[in-house]
Amino acid sequence: MREQAELLSSVRDDISEFKASGGMSPRMQLLRERAAIHGNIAHIDDVINQAQTTRAVLGSQSALFGDVQGKVKVLSDKFPVIRGLLGSIGRRRSRDTLILSAVIAGCTLFLIIYWLSK
Repeated sequence: MREQAELLSSVRDDISEFKASGGMSPRMQLLRERAAIHGNIAHIDDVINQAQTTRAVLGSQSALFGDVQGKVKVLSDKFPVIRGLLGSIGRRRSRDTLILSAVIAGCTLFLIIYWLSK
């Protein structure tokens, strides 16, 4: 919404500037349009570079987590105590997820009841 507002204000400024100047020569209009296009292309290039950098970082993080998961699996296979500990952590995480989802469902239900009673 902010970008839309900025774009609309920019267009309005351009229109009012055009009306105030009484019109430009076609050559000046083309040069101005070319400068605007060049600015947009530069901005798009920056966004694409940011996206590529983010993709590379996420790929390296994924590889790192895969390596860690493999090492933990090897350790859990070697030591049954660690396997039991990991199992209890998984059960506790499942229980916590169920409790959290029940609380969210209850709050949502109470919110709907309150909204309908108003």
